[in-house]
Amino acid sequence: MKKKVAVFMLFGQSNATGHGIPMREEDYISEPLKNVWGLNRDPNQTFDSDRLFFTGYTSHGMNLAETQDNTYSVANCLARQWQDAIDGGEELPDLYVIQIAIGSQGVYDMWYPEREIKLIPGVHGTADISLYPFTIHILSLLKKHFAEEDIEPDFIGMHWRGGEQEVRRPIAELEGKLKKDYIRIFGGMREALGYEFPIVLHLMPYVEVFTKEGNVETMYYINGLFEELAKEMPKTTLFDPRRAPYYGEPYVFYRWDLIHYSEKTNRWVAEQIFEEYKSR
Repeated sequence: MKKKVAVFMLFGQSNATGHGIPMREEDYISEPLKNVWGLNRDPNQTFDSDRLFFTGYTSHGMNLAETQDNTYSVANCLARQWQDAIDGGEELPDLYVIQIAIGSQGVYDMWYPEREIKLIPGVHGTADISLYPFTIHILSLLKKHFAEEDIEPDFIGMHWRGGEQEVRRPIAELEGKLKKDYIRIFGGMREALGYEFPIVLHLMPYVEVFTKEGNVETMYYINGLFEELAKEMPKTTLFDPRRAPYYGEPYVFYRWDLIHYSEKTNRWVAEQIFEEYKSR
């Protein structure tokens, strides 16, 4: 009989790493969780392996791309909430978490499909990984893992937290191109894994900072493009962080830089994802 597991994927850039919001030591997940599993960078951060190595989830070492550990990322928050629910008596399947993200890397940076193949590990500013082919490699091995372990995946979805880098480009550079590239990237991921898993695109609410540092018109353009993708691509939906009840309080919703989400917001996002899964 196949074993059912829930599968959560978090891809993108800095807000997918939990950039700049380090955990307090008492919140570290140092003891591997019993019912949540992840892919540690060692030995999975390579193009050379022909299999994946899952271990009990910890809050360090589980982002397969950038080294930035023990942060209040959505991945770490969801893992903790999931294990706490099981420990509290809720009947849930085990959770698999796959996280691949590097800060400041958009569709035309390390996520670009035609980029030269590189895999240099390290912290933000040092890590240099061709994220699209690396993700395709990992997902193809995940497909193999499911088959070999007789696992029936129940996909929470692939949550995409990206778009910020493209906001710094004029719309004219993106028109007729960015949408096609997103379709190509997401389609390639689904093909590699062999499942039409749900895709959840996180809208960008960064009006405050981009009026100073970016192009707010481009932000609206990309959010509109995400809305088009949600209508046109199968099993694709939107997540709007502005639903948070305290969205109007910038320094509660964000950290001090008004770019990266706060601990409170990432905990809230993880709670929404968890509750939506349980309400199926």
